[in-house]
Amino acid sequence: MKRRDFLQRSLVASAAAMGSAGALSNPLRGAEDPAKILRDSKADSMVLIWLPGGVAQTDMWDPKRYTPYEQGMKGSELLGTCESISTAADGIRLGKGLESIASVMDQGAILRSLTNEVAFGAVHLKAQYYMMTGYLFPVGVKAPSLGAVVGRSLGRRNPAVPEYIYIGRDVDSSDSEKQFISEYIGPGFYGVNHGPFMIPDPTQGLSTLEAASGMTRGRLDRRQQLFKNIADLSEKELKDSPKAGDYLKTIEDARAMMDSPVKAAFNYRAEESAETIAAYEPRIEGAQLLDPAYDNGRRFGHGLLLARRLLERGARFIQVEYQYGPFKGFDMHENGGKRMVEMKQQIDGPIAKLIQDLRERGMLERTLVVLATEFGRTIASQPAAGAEPDGSAETHTGENLVLERESMYGFHGHFSSTSSMVFFGGGIRQGYVHGKTADRHPLKTIENPVALIDAHATIYHALGIPPDTYYTVEDRPFFVTKDGKGVPVKELLA
Repeated sequence: MKRRDFLQRSLVASAAAMGSAGALSNPLRGAEDPAKILRDSKADSMVLIWLPGGVAQTDMWDPKRYTPYEQGMKGSELLGTCESISTAADGIRLGKGLESIASVMDQGAILRSLTNEVAFGAVHLKAQYYMMTGYLFPVGVKAPSLGAVVGRSLGRRNPAVPEYIYIGRDVDSSDSEKQFISEYIGPGFYGVNHGPFMIPDPTQGLSTLEAASGMTRGRLDRRQQLFKNIADLSEKELKDSPKAGDYLKTIEDARAMMDSPVKAAFNYRAEESAETIAAYEPRIEGAQLLDPAYDNGRRFGHGLLLARRLLERGARFIQVEYQYGPFKGFDMHENGGKRMVEMKQQIDGPIAKLIQDLRERGMLERTLVVLATEFGRTIASQPAAGAEPDGSAETHTGENLVLERESMYGFHGHFSSTSSMVFFGGGIRQGYVHGKTADRHPLKTIENPVALIDAHATIYHALGIPPDTYYTVEDRPFFVTKDGKGVPVKELLA
């Protein structure tokens, strides 16, 4: 199914499901109160570094034998487009170009055997939905994202700082693809009070935290009080409805944000040293192969710096995205080898600097940092990458593929079977690799496979959230891991 067809059908199905769902019951937790959860946790905050587009794990976290390009080489010969490098953790090697992350790898763990029985084929968004919610689309209700689950289950660390903050994605609903993305990064059936506080581009500040020209704080407060008074004149059924109350609370929270620590966090240009800001910058002077209009490495790096400052002010969950765009960023369909060099230059330094800063400030022990993508990559099974049938890459050996030109050199095929996830910080075993993949195509898991449901359970366990925690919707429980059956991977935990 083409991306456009998938989106059109998905949105129709979602609307139909929600239309027939009726009113939601009063959602209740199926576990202990947040205070009890936090007492049992190894981490009390989290940063999810989201690298959508399908990261080529064999060039990053799970390097294979380097095979330089030769015209006419077989696809089966292409195992890695870069050499591997040693790291600060004995026995762990990464792809060349990740030297900064390598220097902090003794603080983290790599899951190399994240497996999936579903072949997503060409549809990135369905795979992203799965990674973000733990449920395959369509679910029947609006599934909440990881950030919403953590925010709702644990609440705010600081009453003045939103429980779920999303950095790096534009607030844009101009087409069906962007609308769908907004769905799976959102609160789902939890409601608007558990939605993400969006910060599109930290380098531009956030104008919504400032009053309009000529609008004093006192005048703004009087307007808000007038709005409340008008709302109180509504019919009782409307005035007392939970949904109306939710929206009124969002207005109150928005006003409070104008005087909150979040606003002060944006003042990093004045409060951080020039050396610190430079360390969060991409190490590339203009991408040569990436779309210049989509070179958002600076947005990403400054997003990580802002995330650290927000954690210092009491943020609970922050997601920082290297913004997804079809055929851009990590979504590579030609020149994969050279483009990976540029992508590493954009993310390597900033990610390592975040880990270093958290460790130096004594925050890493209580902060879980996770790096994730929607699926892995492999050699294309057709000369025109992206044209192969869904699922063909899962069994493709490359024996019948000839690399006739250098633009075919790289990992252009979508590989749902196996990918990697990287962990740092609170609750995570240090300097550890879990799982092993084959050394020849198809590069599937051959030791210690881990399903996504269990990877999510591992994340929730580190934060103290039981994997069978549920909230009630339509008079039935909806679990934070599918059917409440996620099992944490004990080997990954400290």
